[in-house]
Amino acid sequence: MLWGTTLHAAVPRDFGLDVSHYDGAGGISQSSWNQIYADAKRFAFVKGSEGLTGPDDTTVTNNVTRAAVAGLLTGVYHVAHAENRPTPDGAVQEADHFLGFAGTFIRPGHLRPVLDLEQNNTALSPPALTDWIIAFCNEVVAQRGAGAAPIIYLGRSSAKNAVDNRLANYDLWLAYPTNVDASVAAPPPTASYPNPTGVFNNWSFWQYSWTGTSGGLNNLDFNVCHNEYKPLSSFLIPTPLAGFSIRNASLGLAGFHFSFTNVPGTRFSVLSSTSVSTPLGGWANLGTAVEGPAGTFQFTDTNAVGGSSIFYRARSP
Repeated sequence: MLWGTTLHAAVPRDFGLDVSHYDGAGGISQSSWNQIYADAKRFAFVKGSEGLTGPDDTTVTNNVTRAAVAGLLTGVYHVAHAENRPTPDGAVQEADHFLGFAGTFIRPGHLRPVLDLEQNNTALSPPALTDWIIAFCNEVVAQRGAGAAPIIYLGRSSAKNAVDNRLANYDLWLAYPTNVDASVAAPPPTASYPNPTGVFNNWSFWQYSWTGTSGGLNNLDFNVCHNEYKPLSSFLIPTPLAGFSIRNASLGLAGFHFSFTNVPGTRFSVLSSTSVSTPLGGWANLGTAVEGPAGTFQFTDTNAVGGSSIFYRARSP
């Protein structure tokens, strides 16, 4: 009698791809995106920016827009060049450049952005590169909220040797092309990499092929979401609630303090005006509300003066 086992994913996995101008000088056509969706691809990560000097990807708007029209969830990625500016300040510069170039697509309804680490980033020591990654991610979170925390793209060698375990709880997008069935298998270990995810606790996405074919295109990067770990929907940047629940408000020596509740991980800018009828463009931007605890946002207007009428708005992002 023969005995065997059959692998089954705990829940069905979502498949997708990542693209750039290399897949079409003007972006992938709408008809091809429609076919890609018909081929059961449900998400796409699209190249946005690279380093500070590029090449930034001029096809990003066409690819994101057309993929979304076809029905795919979309997010954007930044190709890092930590080797050119190897300090945390350099990481903040690149994060700000990414937000400036592709920030339109780093907002509610899109997938969380990706920090793509390949090429010469490993010129930095593991502690230095880890510092760089953390600084980049913290800047994106500061500007877009915890719900937009970047996903980290690395190969097996870099996930093991190029960073340290401070990234253990970050979401890993692992680059590891193999011939196994990605609908049920995990990235398989080898003698060189008995733990393919390296310092990370788990994998969230897996780039399992660099030779995919779909929509009349060849040599596409195919990916799978580890749905039984975290479902694809959990990677969407959250949409703030339409209303707010004011928790408390007080005027003291430190200024006027108030807090409100909304979707955890959202970033809110606080605006003020002395007249509620002031056009929105005329309201002063006071800064960003601080979240803590989760879902509760705090702000103190240190310039508030007793006896003056001031109106406040909270805006996301």
